[in-house]
Amino acid sequence: MKKYCYFNGKIIALNKVGINPYDIGLLRGYGVFDVMCTENKKPFLLDLHWKRLQDSAKELNLKIPIAKNEYKNILQKIIKLNGFPKSVIRTILTGGPSDNGFSYISGNETFLILIEKFINLPKEIYSKGAKTITLKYNRQIPLTKTTNYITAIKHQKIKEKNKAIEIIYFQNGNFLEASTSNLFIIKNNLIITPKENILSGITRNLIIKLAKQKGINIEEREIPEKDFLAASEVFLTATNKGIVPIVKVDNRKVGNGQVGEITKLLMNTFNDFSNKYHL
Repeated sequence: MKKYCYFNGKIIALNKVGINPYDIGLLRGYGVFDVMCTENKKPFLLDLHWKRLQDSAKELNLKIPIAKNEYKNILQKIIKLNGFPKSVIRTILTGGPSDNGFSYISGNETFLILIEKFINLPKEIYSKGAKTITLKYNRQIPLTKTTNYITAIKHQKIKEKNKAIEIIYFQNGNFLEASTSNLFIIKNNLIITPKENILSGITRNLIIKLAKQKGINIEEREIPEKDFLAASEVFLTATNKGIVPIVKVDNRKVGNGQVGEITKLLMNTFNDFSNKYHL
């Protein structure tokens, strides 16, 4: 099946993309990106993803070469061209070709939109819960979704060896986020999620909103080790995962080792919201 993408002003076949070898994103990893999924074949929470992409680009002094309305129209076209029942949308913006490898020419950025088939995680992960491992680490420029995932990729084999779905980062005695997800814990029926030194995830922010609508108490604050270890429930959120219940961290069982009731409630609430979503 032929795949299509958007690359520097044109919708083209994926195999026709040619990245300049002097692109500063390739030479120095200087770039940002966003990942979005579709619901009912519509980009899910597009406005929020666009805003985050803008904020990330601004942090690196990059300029997105198109406006939001054009972006929306391009997405509709390439989603239809690729024809997946549900899609993952990856938008990448780099500094583009560089003369000396340390600077970029404003207005010459590389801009790429990829469409991939969405693949669900195994159902057992949502019904029985998953395992994570932990790592002492704090991402550089954590509020910005940069293309630097060196630490996460470096530790993939360790994650796989431990049959873990994610790596949860901690630093200075506080638990922060996972390598590609946001972190929530539940202690004494209170939901706690970090607010500082993390990426403000789109799904994270939606879950906070939905929890408040359900009347569940929630706090955005630090998660010190004592609270993390005392949590009765732990779950992660991400665009391409939804809500993932965590029942084991390293070799320690979370709560009773089963998916918790508050997590189940939020999973059902999120799924209802997603299923009814229209742009």
